Amino acid sequence: MPTILPTTTNLPPERDAADRQARTVALAVIGIAAGAGGPAVGYESAGHTVILGPEDRIRRLAAALADSVPLCAIVTQALPEQITAEIEAAAALAPDLTLLQLPAATVAGHLGHFRISAEVGGTHRDIARLAFAREFCDIVVDLNDVPRIGHELPPPGYLHAAPAFDPDRVAAAVRALVGAFEKPRYVRLDPQLCAHSANGKIGCTRCLDACPADAIRSVDGAIALDSHLCHGAGGCASACPTGAIRYDCPEPEVLQARVERLLAAYLGAGGSAPRLLLHDAEAGARWIEAEGQALAGHWLPLQIEEIGAAGLDTWLQALARGAVEVVLLAPRLTDAVRSALGRELAVAEHILKAVGGDRHVALVEDPDQLAARPTPTVRAMKPLAAHAGSSDKRALISAATAHLYHNSGLPVGDLAVPLPAGATFGTVDIDAAGCTLCNTCVSTCPVKALGAGRERPLLSFIEDRCVQCGLCVQTCPERVLSLAARYQLDPEVRTRPRTLKEEAPFECIRCGKPFATRSMIRTMQQRLAGHHMFAGEAARRLEMCADCRVIDIAMNEEDAGLVGLGEAVAPPRRPGSRQ
Repeated sequence: MPTILPTTTNLPPERDAADRQARTVALAVIGIAAGAGGPAVGYESAGHTVILGPEDRIRRLAAALADSVPLCAIVTQALPEQITAEIEAAAALAPDLTLLQLPAATVAGHLGHFRISAEVGGTHRDIARLAFAREFCDIVVDLNDVPRIGHELPPPGYLHAAPAFDPDRVAAAVRALVGAFEKPRYVRLDPQLCAHSANGKIGCTRCLDACPADAIRSVDGAIALDSHLCHGAGGCASACPTGAIRYDCPEPEVLQARVERLLAAYLGAGGSAPRLLLHDAEAGARWIEAEGQALAGHWLPLQIEEIGAAGLDTWLQALARGAVEVVLLAPRLTDAVRSALGRELAVAEHILKAVGGDRHVALVEDPDQLAARPTPTVRAMKPLAAHAGSSDKRALISAATAHLYHNSGLPVGDLAVPLPAGATFGTVDIDAAGCTLCNTCVSTCPVKALGAGRERPLLSFIEDRCVQCGLCVQTCPERVLSLAARYQLDPEVRTRPRTLKEEAPFECIRCGKPFATRSMIRTMQQRLAGHHMFAGEAARRLEMCADCRVIDIAMNEEDAGLVGLGEAVAPPRRPGSRQ
């Protein structure tokens, strides 16, 4: 019978004391996280400020700024029908201020690099050149009721302060944005690993959906990251199924090593039932500093830059290394990151339920709820061995799930767990009868989950690699592929190539050389039925290789002028296909 760890949060005092001592040892072992490495992102601002909004608000702020920064005032919102005493009083402020009436002004950019444009006198004008005789504006203060930039995390240098705002406080914020600034380059992009597009088709868009700052865009079919707009929320890295986007504060291998060392030190010092508590460097860190000592000894707090930066690989690795639970303490989250984490948490819970249902990952936004969480009842398990600094996201997930599966008592074999729609794990289903083994899907697959045979025509599939991007489905000319989100628990089944379709090669009827598949020849015969070059006896040319087909045409006097020697004969395009 497996050993069962304690089930109650009210552990005996001696047990909690031992856990607290073990926690102290473990936290001392990992120390304080190192700062962000690598190149920084820089901003330079000379203070050229554009204020957008109704006239009264603009004048109040301009008066508070008192000529401390160069100003351009753009009235974008009409005064209300009911004029208040406050509005009348504002009319006398900043009497020398020049106002531009440009209700349709657009804003884009970031601190020190804002571009504002509008129609001026019927001509499209750049406001920075018009107002400051320079290429960019430095700071934008938006006093409109509805912000011009509506992202959850607006660009650095953009301040939205309406309708009830304190002019002195906003003025102080503007002055604080004058100078040179740096921030970490939170995220790194490796285009070679990206599954966003292929052959003009769009596949994975998970990072686009997860970014609350609009710092990630699709440009000409490629993912582009603007580090100046990035706030480091981290949801993109958690959502990315391939590791093409990785969070570098700290690097993934550093975070994995810290989790591993924390758990190993705690368990090695006699701690029991470790519960990993991930928290951010701001709101979460403040709560831990104020209230952390009140937590039971088996809670192990670990600070990361942002909660969104730790994803499925971190959570499952922690559980495989001995944690009974991983809790994400997130007092503040953007909707985009919350949604991204929610999707990953749902996948984690489906997998964990299938391997026993005793270990969990949870998101807690109210810290006061931590004390009420019951300690999970779990099977004793030898922790997963050290990973030697790996940062391969899929490999870390695969190793963790394999360890949990092998310790679950489940039988060996094909054990697939259905996952929620949109999950980044799954299989590819095929209508084999309609597949011609043309290999379009093989050449399109960005993660090499689909493969072709070397000796014989076949289509193979490795489920462990598939990220469900859908590019194979979109590019299949026969429309015979479909996706099914699931997780194959048995690592042997998950990592072994599986044949989806296989055929004997079709041999040229003239020279005997294998050159196609039978299904491909059959499809060509159906599509070219009635074509004058393959009518009657000439229909046998479709069963010849390219060389023999050309020779056969050249030997026939009637057809000699139709196709020159060495010219291939291509089938006609389907109706509606692009030229």
